[in-house]
Amino acid sequence: MAKKINYAALFTLRKDGRYQGSYTDEKGRHYVYDRDPESLYHKLQARINEEKAPHIVTFREDAASWEQAHRMQISDRTWKNYEPHVRDIVATHGDRPVEEMEAADVDNDLAAAKAKGYSATVVNTRRSIFHMIFNHAIIKGHIKYNPAQSVKLPKGLKRGKRTAPTQEQMQIICQNVNAPFGLFPFFLLCTGMRKSEALALDWSDIDLQKREIHVTKSLDYSVGAKPKIKPPKTEAGNRVVPILDILLPYLQKGGHGPVFPCPASNRGGEGGGLMTERAYEGAWLRYCQAVGLMDGDKPALTAHNLRHGTATLMFENGVDELTTQHILGHSRIEITREIYTDLRSQQKMKSLSKLNRGMSKMMSVSKTKRK
Repeated sequence: MAKKINYAALFTLRKDGRYQGSYTDEKGRHYVYDRDPESLYHKLQARINEEKAPHIVTFREDAASWEQAHRMQISDRTWKNYEPHVRDIVATHGDRPVEEMEAADVDNDLAAAKAKGYSATVVNTRRSIFHMIFNHAIIKGHIKYNPAQSVKLPKGLKRGKRTAPTQEQMQIICQNVNAPFGLFPFFLLCTGMRKSEALALDWSDIDLQKREIHVTKSLDYSVGAKPKIKPPKTEAGNRVVPILDILLPYLQKGGHGPVFPCPASNRGGEGGGLMTERAYEGAWLRYCQAVGLMDGDKPALTAHNLRHGTATLMFENGVDELTTQHILGHSRIEITREIYTDLRSQQKMKSLSKLNRGMSKMMSVSKTKRK
């Protein structure tokens, strides 16, 4: 017959009537209490076994660690775009051990996002978040491969329409370079640069002898109204953009400081330095009003429209995808290919429409001759 354990003798009886036990780990000594010595014994053994067991890292823990590290590297605006998706993804998958996560989990999440009516841009954002968190987990040594690596976007996603300027609008921009602030839209159309990249340019970034522009930074308005310089969002953002023949004469004057400085204000401000967000919006509005690029009381174009205009011109003039990717600073060739695919589709529709008109005209002539 097994000898009965005297649990009470194993622990210290406190004045408050509770028994006290303890165990030690790398953090120091820990105390455990209970009024029943047998219950305390089992509670203490469970704690000790728990400490000995390897910690299983959850997706939530890696997501939190990634957020802490990544949050400092992106703008407030970008994080506001990420945040609701991060919270939703963690709420769904947070308690799963990260090493058990599979490509199917990511694929199912994207399929559910499509079912909710999310656009291709939003679904791609969710895939990027998964990708970044899993990459962070790899660096931490929690997993060996990225489950999101092989996951493709679901087919049939809603896509926002990319709008490039019309031929007439681009002609207006080219004919009004000397208008107040007119060099800026013309510069964007000739280079395909993002607004934030062009506004961050310094004259020292322009090499007129080599006829190239070195893009190494962008302007960030996330902290109040005061702009600040930040590095490009991706490594592809660091690039060299060629200066076209038609743009070169307008850059010959050179200068010091920002290429597009903050203009003097009507309140007596001298101007100069990095352009504030408010100053930019005012300058863009006045330019559009002056040259007739308005849609009601709003500008008919944005700086991003001009970037799509550059991509369209490059496509129409036979510039290959890799060159376009480099000049526009796309992080992935798939982005460039998607734009070119859309443009080819538009070109195909225009060609078919032209064919329809030609065939219809030929048919009408044939009917007239028969009569």
